[in-house]
Amino acid sequence: MFPIQCKLARVALNWGVRDLAQKADVSASTVARFERGDRLLPRTVLTLRQALEAGGIEFIGEADGKGPGLRFRQPFPAEPEG
Repeated sequence: MFPIQCKLARVALNWGVRDLAQKADVSASTVARFERGDRLLPRTVLTLRQALEAGGIEFIGEADGKGPGLRFRQPFPAEPEG
C-alpha cells in the first residue's frame, strides 16, 4: 500500500486520522507520518491496510500500465434521487 492509497481509502470511508489510528491500534501521528511519505515498519503498514480492508476497501495493484488504486469491496449504494 502506498501512502496516497492510505489517505484516499481513509477519506473514502469518511474516517479521520484518529479513526484509522484507533481501528489499527496505532497512534494518530503514525498514520499522519505514513500519509506524508515517511517509512514505517512493514508490519505497521500491513496493520493500517488490514484496518482499511475491514472497513470495506479493496486495494488494486498495478496492471496494464496503470497505477495502483482502490475501490469499495461491495457495490456502492445508489445516490438518492432529488
